Amino acid sequence: MYRRDRWNAQRRYAREMLRNVLRLNVLVWTGILVSVATMLFSSWLSVLPLVLLALALSVMASEGRGINYRLLAFLLGLFSFLLAVFVFATIPPLYLSWIAFFGFLLVLSARNTKILVVYIILLFVILPLLVAFREYLTVSTYNIVRVGSPEELKTLFNNPGSVVLVGHAMADAIAHTQLSPNERIAEWEEVVINGTPYWIFAVTPLNTIAQNYVSKLILVDVQTGETRAIPVHMSVGSGLWLTNSIELRSFLMSNQPIGNTYPFIHGGKPYFAACVNRLANLGLSEYPGEVYVYDQDGNLRRIPQFSGDMSMPENYDWEYLDWYVGKWLYYLSSLSPVSHSFFSRGFLWIPASQYSQDLLNMTLLLPGRSGDTVRVYFGVSPNNPNSIVSIIIANNTGVYYYDVKTLGIYSPYYVQSLVQAKLPAISGGHLYSKYAQLVYSNGYLWVIPIYAQTNVVSLWGLALVNATSPSEMSIYQYSPSYGSYKDFLAMALSLGTGQISHPTCEVVAGNVTRVLQFVYKGDTYLVLEVNGRLLYATPDIGIQEFTRLLTVKTGDQVRLCVSDDRIVQVFKP
Repeated sequence: MYRRDRWNAQRRYAREMLRNVLRLNVLVWTGILVSVATMLFSSWLSVLPLVLLALALSVMASEGRGINYRLLAFLLGLFSFLLAVFVFATIPPLYLSWIAFFGFLLVLSARNTKILVVYIILLFVILPLLVAFREYLTVSTYNIVRVGSPEELKTLFNNPGSVVLVGHAMADAIAHTQLSPNERIAEWEEVVINGTPYWIFAVTPLNTIAQNYVSKLILVDVQTGETRAIPVHMSVGSGLWLTNSIELRSFLMSNQPIGNTYPFIHGGKPYFAACVNRLANLGLSEYPGEVYVYDQDGNLRRIPQFSGDMSMPENYDWEYLDWYVGKWLYYLSSLSPVSHSFFSRGFLWIPASQYSQDLLNMTLLLPGRSGDTVRVYFGVSPNNPNSIVSIIIANNTGVYYYDVKTLGIYSPYYVQSLVQAKLPAISGGHLYSKYAQLVYSNGYLWVIPIYAQTNVVSLWGLALVNATSPSEMSIYQYSPSYGSYKDFLAMALSLGTGQISHPTCEVVAGNVTRVLQFVYKGDTYLVLEVNGRLLYATPDIGIQEFTRLLTVKTGDQVRLCVSDDRIVQVFKP
């Protein structure tokens, strides 16, 4: 009797195990088919294979432990997946299908140790290959770049009004002076408003659970530092709670990857934009999609990227372009016609492409002629990163490639390092050069702001460097006597790079209030009082220069290059 009961129990257990295996196999293969099917398009149906995966894991984990354990394991697994999706809101639904697909393969291989080891090894090999193939497939199947003539660049860069003098660190410090103790900056961007570039900061209350809105927009002029604080009450924006968050709301509505988000002003009204891209080819390609634009009341308008719509400063996703342009340059194998190669850097008997480039980690922002924001990228040769090979322009109508090898423009990083080496030491801090910007003024110039980092960040001066001959360099120190930063920039550009014999000087301009002469140790000294400062010169600055100074009388206007109160060059008279 005992043996019969034991035998019956073993039979029941075997039948239950067989049913579990069959049930698990049905779930796994059904899940694989559903995963592949939901990869064909991006929708929230991709949650279905995740539910099946959670159910399969619960069946596998509950073998011999009863249905209650199985239900608990299922609910726990499903809750973990959904919590990760909605908390981070970074995984497009289509990629959930891929996660479920690899999860089902893991369940299939988990019953055999050898197969499991092989699966893990293949996973570490296949995933990097999929990432690389995704990059190549995107740029080779969707080319948004058009090739243009380098002559077009002269018009674009002949715009000194685009030069950023107030860098982000300065602008951020200025913007923080406009905050109350209960406010914080949630988002920032550089945008063009009515043809003028600004740093724009979106401000929210600290407690967005109680006050779930954007309360203020702060504008800081990139050249003058002038500030405007605009009170708003925007129900959708960055840094807000739940569906008032522009990232989460746009993600739930589009089922697609969300890129850059930023505030802007058009026609005197505030807006918040979120750039939405679209997945294709089973998620192995990502293309520009739409821009979701929310007004102050949260009303939505969808605008296709690169449609030329001028009601917003950036009708494209610069975060996506940073990635896309870099991969487009990396896999480039020909320009006429444009084509790409997976082995652009060479492989075995395949030679490296002469067109393949690296994207320089520096982007310029310029106000476009039509009022949009233009982004400028630089391509460099992997063999010579100190020289610019190409310039890529992105605006509201598209992306344009310019081959500038024949222009001989040096890399901004290389030029900045040359400027940095010539900067003097200051007490209580240090000087640093940043935000090199290309300007066309009788040739290409790098205009490089120089900042003083002490207790605060302030503009110390400007360096002007010939972009094709970096040895031609002039460094100007800012003084309040110039007026605004914008006036200082105009003065520096009018002087250029080759007119100053002394590498670092402060340009002093004003009326002469006193003239003195004396002889000391056989040298004649000429002293001019300008703007309350006593400036002196000796004949060793050059007979012609010194003679010009001897003609100066009280009341005359002068413009001088001064280093440590010593006149080293005369601009006026």
